[in-house]
Amino acid sequence: MAINENNQFGELSFSDTALKELAMKSYQLFFKENVPEYELNDKDIAKMIKIIENDDETISVYIKTKAKYGTSIIQFAKDLQEFLKSEVEKMTEVPVRNIDIVLDGLIVSQMEQNIEELERTPEIEKKNIEEKIEEEEFYDENNGSVEN
Repeated sequence: MAINENNQFGELSFSDTALKELAMKSYQLFFKENVPEYELNDKDIAKMIKIIENDDETISVYIKTKAKYGTSIIQFAKDLQEFLKSEVEKMTEVPVRNIDIVLDGLIVSQMEQNIEELERTPEIEKKNIEEKIEEEEFYDENNGSVEN
């Protein structure tokens, strides 16, 4: 299936493969800009995107993606929809009827992981301090000597 258009000079057509590649490159560009710490390869992207040609000569785009942890997931998805629609329509003049997004996970940056670790550190330090206090109390109870 391909999108075809006739004009005074002849026929223009976009194959399904070309439309999918365009959507893939647009998605990759969006992702690189919004989640720069996560690299996507073409094989992964190809599995994530599906293009359907509708009866009314529009296309529908289906994407299964991850979003960045710590940001508004809804806003991320809306921005992705707007960006893909704009890019595909700008380059092909093929109307995009809809872009459906399924979120299938979150991407946690190294910085976010470090922050979470730092937030847990006081609990670990508190536990270590409590253990040291217990050791000192045990040591004091035995008149400064430790028996085996």
